[in-house]
Amino acid sequence: MKKILFSIMAAGGVMLLLLASCKKDETKVYSSLGNAGTLTASTTSPALSKANGDNVALTFNWGATPVTGSAGTVTYTLQIDKKGNNFKLPREIAAAGTTTSVKVIDLNKALLNLSLAENVSTQVEVRLKSSIAANTDPVYSNVVTLTVTPYSLISYVYVPGGYQGWNPASAPTLASATSNGIYDGTVTVAATVTDFGFKIAPEPNWNLSYGGASGQLSTSGANLAFSGAGTYKLHVDMNALTYTITKQ
Repeated sequence: MKKILFSIMAAGGVMLLLLASCKKDETKVYSSLGNAGTLTASTTSPALSKANGDNVALTFNWGATPVTGSAGTVTYTLQIDKKGNNFKLPREIAAAGTTTSVKVIDLNKALLNLSLAENVSTQVEVRLKSSIAANTDPVYSNVVTLTVTPYSLISYVYVPGGYQGWNPASAPTLASATSNGIYDGTVTVAATVTDFGFKIAPEPNWNLSYGGASGQLSTSGANLAFSGAGTYKLHVDMNALTYTITKQ
């Protein structure tokens, strides 16, 4: 019996030695990022305007950031901040590969999110952040300085009608906060009004206007109409050419 017990204990000891040996031989491999490649921009004075929102403002290029250790995919992000702010609160734009083109509207949104004054020329700084894993510190590229003039995203359509003398220049407006073609606002019709017709005009003139019926807008449509005196909430989708009128 003692011999059997000794054999069991000996076998257990061998197993413990094997486990210890496995742990000792275990090698942990970590990823490490090398120096970020040089960041360049196709222009340092991109032209920004609402009319060219879908155009490319500028293109960034950089050398791939090398990785040592275990294999991994590098994630690139462009960071933008006010000049001299040392990227304390940067806005970020996702990047891919070793080149990324940024649209006018996307750059403009990032600039407005930095609380930059609209229609005022100012300077911002851009750098590239390279990261690979949660346990690996990111690395950053050189800084590129841009001179930019952000524009207001908000746009308007006009609501001329009988309630205000059919004058587009002085008509109330509906606003689109991001110029996405969807406009909202309110119009008040006085109790003395007898002509309840109105139209939707993209500009404060009669160069182009929309009437319609049954929730659908058309440049050849009849006058839209309020149901009487009161305040109305208007919702206009210029993409789908639809509208709603809701009395408050």
